[in-house]
Amino acid sequence: MTYMRHNMNPPMASLTTQFSNMNIEASPPPVRKVYPREYVPMTYYTQVPIMPESPQSSPPAVIPPPLTPQVHLANVGGTTYFYPTNDSLNTSGGMKASTSQGGGDRAVPTMQYPTSCPPMYTSTPTHMPSTSKHAGLATMFYMPEQIRNEMYQRNEYMYMQPNPQQYPDLPDNIEMYSVLIPLENLSPHSITTSYRATHRQNGDHYALRRLHTYGTVPSKRFEAWKQIDHPNIIRLHECFITKTFGDHSMILVYDYHPAAVTLMNKYIVANGAGNNLDGSNGSYHDPFSSDPDAPRPYTHQKNAMLRAVACGALLPEPVLWNIIVQLTAGLRAIHAAGLACRTLDATKVVITGCRIRIAWCGVADALHANEIDNEKAKQDDLTALGRLILSLACRTIQCDIATSVELVTRSYSQDLKNLIVCLLSVQHKTVSDLMPMIGARFYTQVEAFERRADLFENQLAQELDNGRLLRLLLKMSFINERPEMNMDLKWSETGDRYLLKLFRDYVFHSVTPEGRPWLDLAHVGYCLNNLDSGTNTQVQLLTRDERSLLLVTFAELKHCLEQAFEELTQAATPSP
Repeated sequence: MTYMRHNMNPPMASLTTQFSNMNIEASPPPVRKVYPREYVPMTYYTQVPIMPESPQSSPPAVIPPPLTPQVHLANVGGTTYFYPTNDSLNTSGGMKASTSQGGGDRAVPTMQYPTSCPPMYTSTPTHMPSTSKHAGLATMFYMPEQIRNEMYQRNEYMYMQPNPQQYPDLPDNIEMYSVLIPLENLSPHSITTSYRATHRQNGDHYALRRLHTYGTVPSKRFEAWKQIDHPNIIRLHECFITKTFGDHSMILVYDYHPAAVTLMNKYIVANGAGNNLDGSNGSYHDPFSSDPDAPRPYTHQKNAMLRAVACGALLPEPVLWNIIVQLTAGLRAIHAAGLACRTLDATKVVITGCRIRIAWCGVADALHANEIDNEKAKQDDLTALGRLILSLACRTIQCDIATSVELVTRSYSQDLKNLIVCLLSVQHKTVSDLMPMIGARFYTQVEAFERRADLFENQLAQELDNGRLLRLLLKMSFINERPEMNMDLKWSETGDRYLLKLFRDYVFHSVTPEGRPWLDLAHVGYCLNNLDSGTNTQVQLLTRDERSLLLVTFAELKHCLEQAFEELTQAATPSP
């Protein structure tokens, strides 16, 4: 394997003959002891790593490190060769059997790596299932498309910019928040509107809920809402009164979760009337959608749901149990704080990935700041939860309870039907009373979240070294092929910089014996990790004219890189 191949038919016979005449025993031919100029060999730690083999091709051979930084130079047939003189090489010029890369038993050497920069990528843990049907290096170096698309979708929402032509009346700033972007369609008759805004000091994004023409005294319960920090509740940070919109509006500031979708938009309705999903996914379109308040015949209500069942538009039961478990967890935290949600419906619950969150908590306390019966409000929360689950199970909000419960009885398990009936009953109940009905399904949800956490932790471990390797590539890019440095036009082609140029060719410009480009990510990752770690492993650098072969260690190359980059840094710093 070579990394430069200008001549497809090199004089290998002559070179082999010259190699056979070489002798590196105790009495070598007259040679001159030299040190490579402009770089000092440095010993960071001792190791003899084994080159990982790619399933596509075999990597170049790796030579074990010398025991001393001294090297010898020999000129054979007009070509200069560097080689070490130590006892780690046998009389035949090959490596010892303990570090042989060829056949026979291979003795794996003891490796010691610095804890701050491990020189290899970690593989997928054994307890993690394969994320790809095709084994290979792609799963080691690249994030799965599902996770990548989810992250890109969230970033798209994070980097949205306002359109002043579409919303010319939006203020530029509200207290410490700016860059307002509506999160919903603005209606002139709405009493509440939502925006995404950016904090001017820390640059974080927040969701603002504006209550139009707010004329009452803020409720004392807001302080209790600010103390609730739960994974299934969007947290309230602060509230204040502003006249920026031309009236006395109250602004509630919440955490912003990009790409969040309400349960209404995701599972129930696409046309604002609370109907079944439209014909794009095969479900039934409600002919009464033009008038949401018009009474619907009983036959229409029942037949519509039966058609939805026939075309497979109902949600799978595990999805419903997932929503139930997370919503009950959020309600439990709210009720334990002595508060009540009072706004639990499909438009106030959002989903991000697999996470369900209750949104806009505290808005009801702002609109109705007077004292309320807290126990009755808690019972209303559980009743609202039952109606929400029933609406999701039937994927409609227009059918009566009896018809919907009949559909649940036909399509879902008895446990789900009993839970919905219990929530809709008038008897006194608490969130804790629902746990026996949820049963072992709670553990199923816990296992699902733990597996999802394992998946993201595995991806985080694989992405951990990307920043470290990027810094190496940036340093090399600043140095290699630089046209001028302090009026020196050959700065990048001499001394330490020339070794870095040859190393760049070795890493990225290697070719196969047939002359085709050798695109092996394992080779690139191996070289960059060893360069960053500064190992004593030797690497063969061949000049572009193929007349000289240099043997250097990664520790020496790292020293060359640091020295050259230090020169650039000093030249870039202006004089005082």
